[in-house]
Amino acid sequence: MVAAYSGGVYSIQTTSVASAMLLFATAPFMAAVLGWIFLQENVRTATWISIVIAVFGISIMVADKTGPNELRGNAAALGSAFGFAVFTVALRWGKLGDMLPTVFLSGLFGVIITLFVCLFVDLPILLSFNDSVISAGMGVFQVGAGLVLYTLGSRTIKAADLALLSLAEVLLGPFWVWIILDEAVAENTFIGGVLLLIAIAGNATSGKRQNPLPFTSP
Repeated sequence: MVAAYSGGVYSIQTTSVASAMLLFATAPFMAAVLGWIFLQENVRTATWISIVIAVFGISIMVADKTGPNELRGNAAALGSAFGFAVFTVALRWGKLGDMLPTVFLSGLFGVIITLFVCLFVDLPILLSFNDSVISAGMGVFQVGAGLVLYTLGSRTIKAADLALLSLAEVLLGPFWVWIILDEAVAENTFIGGVLLLIAIAGNATSGKRQNPLPFTSP
Protein backbone atom coordinates (compact mmCIF):
# COMPACT_ATOMS: atom_id res chain seq x y z
CA MET A 1 0.00 0.00 0.00
CA VAL A 2 2.95 2.33 0.53
CA ALA A 3 3.84 1.77 -3.14
CA ALA A 4 0.21 2.37 -4.09
CA TYR A 5 0.06 5.60 -2.05
CA SER A 6 3.31 7.13 -3.19
CA GLY A 7 3.12 5.95 -6.80
CA GLY A 8 -0.43 7.24 -7.14
CA VAL A 9 0.39 10.69 -5.78
CA TYR A 10 3.57 11.07 -7.84
CA SER A 11 1.92 9.93 -11.07
CA ILE A 12 -0.98 12.37 -10.72
CA GLN A 13 1.53 15.19 -10.21
CA THR A 14 3.73 14.31 -13.18
CA THR A 15 1.37 12.95 -15.83
CA SER A 16 -2.21 13.52 -16.91
CA VAL A 17 -5.01 12.15 -14.74
CA ALA A 18 -6.29 10.01 -17.61
CA SER A 19 -2.86 8.48 -18.30
CA ALA A 20 -2.40 7.64 -14.63
CA MET A 21 -5.86 6.09 -14.52
CA LEU A 22 -5.03 3.82 -17.45
CA LEU A 23 -2.03 2.36 -15.67
CA PHE A 24 -3.94 2.05 -12.40
CA ALA A 25 -6.36 -0.11 -14.40
CA THR A 26 -3.67 -2.77 -14.91
CA ALA A 27 -4.26 -3.84 -11.30
CA PRO A 28 -6.96 -6.41 -12.23
CA PHE A 29 -4.53 -8.19 -14.56
CA MET A 30 -1.87 -8.27 -11.87
CA ALA A 31 -4.33 -9.33 -9.17
CA ALA A 32 -5.76 -12.07 -11.37
CA VAL A 33 -2.32 -13.54 -12.13
CA LEU A 34 -1.10 -13.23 -8.54
CA GLY A 35 -4.35 -14.70 -7.20
CA TRP A 36 -4.06 -17.62 -9.60
CA ILE A 37 -0.42 -18.27 -8.65
CA PHE A 38 -0.57 -17.81 -4.88
CA LEU A 39 -4.23 -18.45 -3.99
CA GLN A 40 -5.22 -20.97 -6.69
CA GLU A 41 -8.27 -18.79 -7.40
CA ASN A 42 -10.06 -19.45 -10.66
CA VAL A 43 -10.88 -16.31 -12.62
CA ARG A 44 -14.38 -16.35 -14.10
CA THR A 45 -14.68 -16.03 -17.86
CA ALA A 46 -17.02 -13.08 -17.37
CA THR A 47 -14.32 -11.35 -15.33
CA TRP A 48 -11.69 -11.79 -18.05
CA ILE A 49 -14.12 -10.45 -20.65
CA SER A 50 -14.94 -7.49 -18.41
CA ILE A 51 -11.24 -6.76 -17.91
CA VAL A 52 -10.65 -6.72 -21.67
CA ILE A 53 -13.61 -4.38 -22.23
CA ALA A 54 -12.48 -2.16 -19.35
CA VAL A 55 -8.92 -1.84 -20.63
CA PHE A 56 -10.21 -1.16 -24.15
CA GLY A 57 -12.44 1.59 -22.79
CA ILE A 58 -9.64 3.12 -20.75
CA SER A 59 -7.32 2.94 -23.78
CA ILE A 60 -9.83 5.06 -25.69
CA MET A 61 -9.95 7.49 -22.76
CA VAL A 62 -6.20 8.12 -22.84
CA ALA A 63 -5.41 7.53 -26.52
CA ASP A 64 -4.53 11.21 -27.06
CA LYS A 65 -2.99 11.91 -23.65
CA THR A 66 0.32 10.03 -23.58
CA GLY A 67 3.73 11.43 -24.48
CA PRO A 68 7.49 10.88 -24.01
CA ASN A 69 7.69 13.40 -21.14
CA GLU A 70 5.35 11.34 -18.97
CA LEU A 71 7.51 8.21 -18.57
CA ARG A 72 8.32 8.73 -14.90
CA GLY A 73 4.72 9.42 -14.02
CA ASN A 74 3.54 6.41 -15.99
CA ALA A 75 6.12 4.17 -14.28
CA ALA A 76 4.96 5.43 -10.89
CA ALA A 77 1.34 4.70 -11.80
CA LEU A 78 2.30 1.18 -12.86
CA GLY A 79 4.10 0.68 -9.54
CA SER A 80 1.01 1.94 -7.74
CA ALA A 81 -1.16 -0.59 -9.57
CA PHE A 82 1.23 -3.41 -8.66
CA GLY A 83 1.19 -2.38 -4.99
CA PHE A 84 -2.61 -2.33 -4.99
CA ALA A 85 -2.75 -5.75 -6.67
CA VAL A 86 -0.41 -7.26 -4.06
CA PHE A 87 -2.49 -5.67 -1.29
CA THR A 88 -5.64 -7.21 -2.80
CA VAL A 89 -4.10 -10.68 -2.95
CA ALA A 90 -2.79 -10.31 0.61
CA LEU A 91 -6.31 -9.51 1.81
CA ARG A 92 -7.62 -12.66 0.18
CA TRP A 93 -4.73 -14.67 1.65
CA GLY A 94 -5.80 -13.65 5.16
CA LYS A 95 -9.56 -13.74 4.53
CA LEU A 96 -10.18 -16.08 7.47
CA GLY A 97 -8.60 -13.61 9.87
CA ASP A 98 -9.18 -9.97 10.71
CA MET A 99 -7.30 -8.02 8.05
CA LEU A 100 -8.50 -4.55 9.07
CA PRO A 101 -5.25 -3.90 11.02
CA THR A 102 -3.43 -3.99 7.68
CA VAL A 103 -5.14 -0.71 6.78
CA PHE A 104 -3.74 0.89 9.94
CA LEU A 105 -0.29 -0.58 9.35
CA SER A 106 -0.20 0.65 5.76
CA GLY A 107 -0.84 4.19 6.97
CA LEU A 108 1.79 3.86 9.70
CA PHE A 109 4.44 2.55 7.29
CA GLY A 110 3.43 5.26 4.83
CA VAL A 111 4.12 7.97 7.42
CA ILE A 112 7.52 6.52 8.34
CA ILE A 113 8.73 5.98 4.78
CA THR A 114 7.40 9.33 3.57
CA LEU A 115 9.19 11.06 6.46
CA PHE A 116 12.52 9.63 5.32
CA VAL A 117 11.76 10.54 1.70
CA CYS A 118 11.01 14.14 2.69
CA LEU A 119 14.22 14.35 4.68
CA PHE A 120 16.22 12.81 1.82
CA VAL A 121 14.94 15.22 -0.85
CA ASP A 122 14.83 18.19 1.55
CA LEU A 123 11.06 18.71 1.48
CA PRO A 124 9.28 20.50 4.36
CA ILE A 125 7.60 18.20 6.87
CA LEU A 126 5.19 20.73 8.40
CA LEU A 127 2.00 21.52 6.51
CA SER A 128 -0.02 24.69 6.42
CA PHE A 129 -3.36 24.70 8.24
CA ASN A 130 -5.26 24.52 4.95
CA ASP A 131 -3.20 21.58 3.70
CA SER A 132 -3.57 19.85 7.07
CA VAL A 133 -7.37 20.05 6.88
CA ILE A 134 -7.37 18.71 3.32
CA SER A 135 -4.98 15.89 4.24
CA ALA A 136 -7.06 14.92 7.28
CA GLY A 137 -10.22 14.83 5.19
CA MET A 138 -8.57 12.65 2.56
CA GLY A 139 -7.14 10.34 5.21
CA VAL A 140 -10.50 9.78 6.90
CA PHE A 141 -12.93 9.71 3.99
CA GLN A 142 -11.10 9.30 0.67
CA VAL A 143 -8.50 6.75 1.84
CA GLY A 144 -9.45 5.44 5.28
CA ALA A 145 -13.14 4.71 4.80
CA GLY A 146 -12.56 3.38 1.30
CA LEU A 147 -9.86 0.93 2.40
CA VAL A 148 -11.97 -0.30 5.34
CA LEU A 149 -14.89 -1.07 3.01
CA TYR A 150 -12.52 -2.64 0.47
CA THR A 151 -11.01 -4.85 3.18
CA LEU A 152 -14.43 -6.01 4.38
CA GLY A 153 -15.45 -6.83 0.81
CA SER A 154 -12.30 -8.90 0.30
CA ARG A 155 -13.73 -11.63 2.55
CA THR A 156 -16.31 -12.71 -0.04
CA ILE A 157 -15.00 -11.40 -3.39
CA LYS A 158 -12.14 -12.85 -5.42
CA ALA A 159 -8.97 -10.82 -5.94
CA ALA A 160 -9.55 -10.16 -9.65
CA ASP A 161 -13.16 -9.08 -9.00
CA LEU A 162 -12.06 -6.77 -6.19
CA ALA A 163 -9.55 -4.98 -8.38
CA LEU A 164 -12.02 -4.74 -11.26
CA LEU A 165 -14.67 -3.10 -9.07
CA SER A 166 -12.06 -0.58 -7.97
CA LEU A 167 -11.87 0.59 -11.60
CA ALA A 168 -14.83 2.85 -10.82
CA GLU A 169 -12.13 5.26 -9.60
CA VAL A 170 -10.67 5.27 -13.11
CA LEU A 171 -14.04 6.32 -14.50
CA LEU A 172 -14.69 9.01 -11.91
CA GLY A 173 -11.17 10.48 -11.68
CA PRO A 174 -11.22 12.56 -14.89
CA PHE A 175 -14.73 13.77 -14.10
CA TRP A 176 -13.80 14.99 -10.61
CA VAL A 177 -10.95 17.11 -11.98
CA TRP A 178 -13.32 18.42 -14.65
CA ILE A 179 -15.97 19.45 -12.13
CA ILE A 180 -13.65 20.78 -9.41
CA LEU A 181 -10.59 22.03 -11.35
CA ASP A 182 -12.27 22.75 -14.69
CA GLU A 183 -9.87 20.40 -16.48
CA ALA A 184 -11.39 19.71 -19.89
CA VAL A 185 -12.55 16.17 -20.59
CA ALA A 186 -12.13 15.00 -24.18
CA GLU A 187 -14.75 13.16 -26.17
CA ASN A 188 -12.62 10.01 -25.98
CA THR A 189 -12.90 10.12 -22.21
CA PHE A 190 -16.68 10.02 -22.36
CA ILE A 191 -16.71 7.16 -24.88
CA GLY A 192 -14.16 5.10 -22.99
CA GLY A 193 -15.90 5.85 -19.69
CA VAL A 194 -19.15 4.37 -20.96
CA LEU A 195 -17.34 1.15 -21.97
CA LEU A 196 -15.67 1.01 -18.57
CA LEU A 197 -18.97 1.44 -16.77
CA ILE A 198 -20.46 -1.36 -18.87
CA ALA A 199 -17.54 -3.64 -17.95
CA ILE A 200 -17.86 -2.96 -14.21
CA ALA A 201 -21.65 -3.32 -14.19
CA GLY A 202 -21.53 -6.45 -16.37
CA ASN A 203 -19.02 -8.17 -14.12
CA ALA A 204 -20.95 -7.27 -10.97
CA THR A 205 -24.22 -8.51 -12.50
CA SER A 206 -22.73 -11.79 -13.69
CA GLY A 207 -21.22 -12.34 -10.25
CA LYS A 208 -24.66 -12.25 -8.64
CA ARG A 209 -25.60 -15.33 -10.61
CA GLN A 210 -22.79 -17.25 -8.94
CA ASN A 211 -23.07 -18.79 -5.50
CA PRO A 212 -21.44 -16.26 -3.15
CA LEU A 213 -18.70 -17.31 -0.80
CA PRO A 214 -19.86 -17.52 2.83
CA PHE A 215 -19.10 -14.48 4.91
CA THR A 216 -16.83 -15.32 7.81
CA SER A 217 -17.35 -13.17 10.86
CA PRO A 218 -14.22 -11.98 12.69
